[in-house]
Amino acid sequence: MSSVMGNRTLSLELMRVSYYSFYPPPNPPSTLLLFLRCITMSVSLEGRYIKLEVIGAQNVRVPSLRIPAGIHISIIVDSTRCCKSAIGVLSSDESVAWSNTVTLSLDVSPDFLIEIRASFEFDWMLGNGEVVGQFETSWGALLDRGNEPFEISFPPVHGVRPSLMLKATSITECEIARETDAGHERFATYVTSGIVSQLSDALHHFQSTLDQCLVGHPDRTGSLTNPVWACLEGYTRSDLQDIESVTSLFREALGSRPLGHPDHPLSIYHLVKALIWRFSKENFTAVYIHESTQLCCKILPVCPEGTYLRSIAAGKTGVDYVIGQCNKLEAEGSDEGIHIRRVILELCPLCNKHRLKAFGRLGRALSLRFEHHGSADDLDECTQCCHSLGTALSTRFNHGGDVNDINRAISLHREALTLCSPGDPYRDYRLNNLAVALKIRYDKLDVSEDLNEAIDLFQDSLQLTQHGHPHCYQRLCSLSSALSSRFTQTQKNEDVEEAIRLCQDPLEALPSLHPDIFSSYIRLQEAYFSH
Repeated sequence: MSSVMGNRTLSLELMRVSYYSFYPPPNPPSTLLLFLRCITMSVSLEGRYIKLEVIGAQNVRVPSLRIPAGIHISIIVDSTRCCKSAIGVLSSDESVAWSNTVTLSLDVSPDFLIEIRASFEFDWMLGNGEVVGQFETSWGALLDRGNEPFEISFPPVHGVRPSLMLKATSITECEIARETDAGHERFATYVTSGIVSQLSDALHHFQSTLDQCLVGHPDRTGSLTNPVWACLEGYTRSDLQDIESVTSLFREALGSRPLGHPDHPLSIYHLVKALIWRFSKENFTAVYIHESTQLCCKILPVCPEGTYLRSIAAGKTGVDYVIGQCNKLEAEGSDEGIHIRRVILELCPLCNKHRLKAFGRLGRALSLRFEHHGSADDLDECTQCCHSLGTALSTRFNHGGDVNDINRAISLHREALTLCSPGDPYRDYRLNNLAVALKIRYDKLDVSEDLNEAIDLFQDSLQLTQHGHPHCYQRLCSLSSALSSRFTQTQKNEDVEEAIRLCQDPLEALPSLHPDIFSSYIRLQEAYFSH
């Protein structure tokens, strides 16, 4: 209100009090309280907003004893304005949880009514439901509770008092809200129309809001994010150029919203988006995509599956883009380069289209560092990368039939074997993996050299496999299958006889219910049929 209106209210109060001093009314305290409340509201709450969070309710019983489909809260401001919460499910302990937030203007009646109501339909509710309890209060009384959750009690229903947990989360000046809304309107027009003057107007309104939300103001970060996002959009359309300030301010916003803050995931995404655009417009400078990679590892764990933000952050303009661009960069043997490669691999779940290339890039980076420093750990990890990538390519070849996949798989398994010294404890695995890949290629392409080499490698692997090793009998069966295949080509009896003998060994040594018994029977049958 204006000061004139404030004086008018004050004069009215003085005139009424003076009148009552001569003619006492039946109930002066209640009348006096009404005027004092009006004065308080007009002076302190004009042009302001309140964010009211409906947290939950306890001891909710329906007066009619009907079983409700759900419970909701109504906040009745006046005869024309009513806000309703979502319908919450009543638990067995007669409690309901909501966590709904509503923003209300305080430029209304000083009093309002809170109702707990029961709904008997989840789908389309007829009417407003049955009243469980009503509580009339004022905005002033509400704000006196501070910023902490508080509880209000309702009249008893069947012997218990329903209660409602609320929280008045913030108060925002109306001028800030008006400027912010005007900025949103202009910015939306700019995005849809491309008219640069609308962007300028949006930035003007957003800057006005920011000027009113100084450091320490509860809405400082929100008022900062709006103009920076508008500047980023202008940068992506080449209408603005200052990307350095954009990324810097997004970092500031992220610092103000640490892990656990409800807007933390969105703040990470804003910075990732700015870094991606900077990477694409500044000659694909690796440092920007590397920082994006680190941030992507932080955003996915805090974005629940199925949310819109998750779908965008993980999609082709978010994490998927970052992984693809990192895989295009040359591998570096530095500590930071290897760390980035490990992060990228972490971002690629099984069956991700970038996973194979990520394995290859990590293996290459480890190999480069090994060449410079000779670390045995790098060599071991590089070997494991070659093995994992080779196995994945073999699997993809079995499904898709691309010869390039199996050729590359064999090359990687050869590289892994080359990296293994003669005394390496995993040498038997590397020999077996290369043999399996060669046997797969033989089965598809019928190249006899592959089969002969596979048999030699299977035999070498078995020589290094101790009796009783978990994979011993599987490798016996693999060698048996390869020998049976060669017998069908050469008709040399020694191959099929050896194949039969190899399958008989596990049948004699293993118990009847051992999981490798079935494979042994299959390979034995294969050997007899080939004979």
